Formats: sequence, C-alpha cells, structure tokens
Amino acid sequence: MFKFSRLAALALSLTVALPAMAETKDSTVVARVDIDGKKVEINVGELKRRMKSLPPQLQGESLDKIFDPLVQSSVDMAIITHLAKKAGLDKDDEVKARIADCQEAMLQKAYLDKQISQLQTDAELKKAYDELIKVMPDMDEISFYQAIFRDKKKAEEFIKSVKSKGGDFEKALKEGQEKDPELKGGKADFVKIPELPPALGVAMEKTKGGVLIDKPVEEKLGSQSVFFVAKIIERRAAKKPTFEEAKSDLKGLTVPKYAQEVIETARKDFKIEKFDLEGKPVVEKKEGESTSKAAPTA
Repeated sequence: MFKFSRLAALALSLTVALPAMAETKDSTVVARVDIDGKKVEINVGELKRRMKSLPPQLQGESLDKIFDPLVQSSVDMAIITHLAKKAGLDKDDEVKARIADCQEAMLQKAYLDKQISQLQTDAELKKAYDELIKVMPDMDEISFYQAIFRDKKKAEEFIKSVKSKGGDFEKALKEGQEKDPELKGGKADFVKIPELPPALGVAMEKTKGGVLIDKPVEEKLGSQSVFFVAKIIERRAAKKPTFEEAKSDLKGLTVPKYAQEVIETARKDFKIEKFDLEGKPVVEKKEGESTSKAAPTA
C-alpha cells in the first residue's frame, strides 16, 4: 500500500547519500540548456510544478531526495520540446487537437481536485485509515549501508575490500569514493522491505542485522543494470504509520471514490441523451439488466 514504484525506489536509493538541500528560492536556476544559441533556464519553481505530476507517493517527498533525476528529466523535456517544435509538430492539426484534449483534461482535473479536497476531511480520511490498518500486514524494516555500481566486477572488488577491513563498510566506502567520486552510497535509515528495489528487497528479506550480502545484487533497468552491495545494520518490526504519516497516501487512495461521487452528483443536474452506433436513442440500463436496449421507434 505504501510502496514506491520500482524506478522511484531506485532513484531514491541512488540519491540516498546526497546532503539535504537548503531552502532555495523558486527563481534559483538549477540547469541551463543552450538551444540554437538561446539559453533555456530551468529553475526550482519549475521542478516544484513538475513534482505535482509525479505519483502520489513521491509528491510528498522533499525536493532534495529526487533532485538529480528531476533536473535531468526537466532538461530532457526541454530538449524534446524544442525538437518537436523544430519539426513543425506544434502546427500539426492532429497534435493541436491532442493539445486541446490535454487542456480540457487539465481543466477537468483541476475541478475534480478542488471538489475532492473538500470531501477529504480528516473525519473521512480517518475512516479510510482505520480500514487500512486492519488489512495492513506486519513487516520488518531495516537500516543498511549500500554502495551502487554500474560494473559487476567493481562491485565484487568492493565486497572484498569490505571483508579485508573486518566488515567496516563505511571505511571501505570512504576509500572507494576517494578513488571514484562518482561512487554512490551511504547509510539508509530504516526502510520497509517492500519499498526497496525488487531484487535488493529479495536479497534482504531474510538477512540478519550485521550481515554483509556477499554477492552483488543486480537490479535491471531495461537493457541496463546496476549492482548493489549492502550490509544490514539493524532489523526490526516496522511500526504501522500514524494517521498523520499516512494522510498523504490516504488522499491518493481515496481519490477514485470521491471522484466518482463528484461526477455522479454533477451528472444529476444535466439532461443526458445517449444513442447507439446507428444513431438510435438508447434506453438507460436499469439496475440488474446486463445490456442496454435501443428505444422503440414508432
């Protein structure tokens, strides 16, 4: 229920060692792309807007945790937008029609979001929380050290380095990063097993605290792979989230229910006629009937 998607979890794993980002202004430039001699700037405000379109699980994350992949994605989108316009796609009738559809969809979403937020009172969300806690399974959470490699041999060499230092993962990682500043890794504080990248989660499922996983754990990303080296620090039973901790997830989980309520309420204020593929009036299906029938003609 409270899982990150596979790629999202991996993105967070790759940035786990980054320091927390200081509070910055929306106007702060985080990337600049030179496009046909014109410098296109991407700022913090744009990143924040893009975060609103991310999956609900990530919208509540702090910007620093997903900063690198979000900046790269924004840069890529700026380049693709430029190439699309250069190819004249912004003047293509079909593309313009699809853009108009997107504008309508955004208006619809804005209206639904506003109406749904009024229905998602704490009292209603608390009911959903109570139901969620009843069915939420017990699970463990772990704190661990990790190092992430693109090359399997380097991951295997790192495991040997950890063992040669009496299992001192931090010391091996520090030395490794001095040799290779691009080496990602660090300490992850108490993560639930299902929130980990799939292969890493399987490898850690039954591993006890203080144990080094002595083989690189391969996580596939399409045609490419990354290799995790990890050592469990501590394993404990995970506490179930409090209402406040679960509130953001509960809002996402209850959106379909409240969206349906808003739509059904709105529908009552309008006269609606339906027709079949031949243009004949259709009688609305009554409760218990499996199909709609065309209205009889005189």
